[in-house]
Amino acid sequence: MARENTLEAFQKAIDLRADMIEFDVRRTGDQRFVIYHNQRIANKPLRNISCFEVREIAQTMGFHVPELEEVLHLARGRIGLDIELKEQGYEREMIDRISNVLPEQDYIISSFYAGSIARVKQYRSSVKTGFIFRFAASLTKNILAGNTDWLFPAQSIVSGRLLERARRAGKKIAVWTVNDTRKMKRLLDDSRVDGLFTDRAEAALAVRGRANTSD
Repeated sequence: MARENTLEAFQKAIDLRADMIEFDVRRTGDQRFVIYHNQRIANKPLRNISCFEVREIAQTMGFHVPELEEVLHLARGRIGLDIELKEQGYEREMIDRISNVLPEQDYIISSFYAGSIARVKQYRSSVKTGFIFRFAASLTKNILAGNTDWLFPAQSIVSGRLLERARRAGKKIAVWTVNDTRKMKRLLDDSRVDGLFTDRAEAALAVRGRANTSD
């Protein structure tokens, strides 16, 4: 299995013909955008070190940390992107950079921060957004009434009530992170669920293929 947030993992998803790639964006101390999940690498905060230092550390650990543009160019015309902003404050710059490479229909901007999603929509309302959450209480009336396009709940909180609330609000739903094939099937069979996130793209595509064949 390829390491998450690497070009190898993204290429594998492309080869499998997955619908989309999800990845995490952080900004380094020299204002470069890198694809990395954690706040720290080798116990050093990314916001305090340069992109070069991040990559040097990663190289000693046996992997490459890509910059945003590397992934955009790899994916262009080949697969959709869900671009998760792990921090707040650079939404406008992010959209400008992405729009230089990709058409809007090819990506979603997502975040755990409702403020980030709001700022994306304020700057460019046509960009599709997704609000990520792991607690049911995070799905507030303001979120449901707002103009985010997608809701991304954790698998552990998905219930009929949550799905009904999302449907009534006109939101699309994709559930994270679903790696069990039985749960994949149950969710994919639910008309209120529009997609799921998984570390097992090949298994999920097989489950979906069997579901489509049985229709």
